[in-house]
Amino acid sequence: MMSRSVADGARLRIVLEDTYERCVDALTESRLDLVLVAHAYPGINAFYMHPGLEPAIVFRGSTPEYGLAIRDDYAYREELLDSETVVSHPAPIPLLRYHLGRPLQMATVDSTSQAACDVADGRYNVAITNEEAAKQHHLKFVHKFSRIPMTWTVFARRND
Repeated sequence: MMSRSVADGARLRIVLEDTYERCVDALTESRLDLVLVAHAYPGINAFYMHPGLEPAIVFRGSTPEYGLAIRDDYAYREELLDSETVVSHPAPIPLLRYHLGRPLQMATVDSTSQAACDVADGRYNVAITNEEAAKQHHLKFVHKFSRIPMTWTVFARRND
């Protein structure tokens, strides 16, 4: 639905970057045409203030499903959550309270894509990530949480 509004029905290529800031750099350097930013991102105000950007569209839509993801070669057992460090972007950490009912030992990174990459590369064994990043990094969910209802802004380069 959003892609038809922004791209007149054209097929969009999705690029996952490690941070929103890298996305904005790619946008201002004309390597990307649009950047999608969740309103839950605490630094979104910097993009609204950026003189080279403008909001193209604001919409409501749910995120991909979130959950705990692992590599295929990791022998996951529920009790390992008591000793494992779970890697995540800070924003989805509250999902643990709602879906597992307890805190876990956490390490934070700049994005859910980075968390998935860190598990795929063996730096950690478990990540809170979303289904798109899990697929990209060949991870599988051991706990599915939910999609998150979210509002978003699509930013474009300013053309004036």
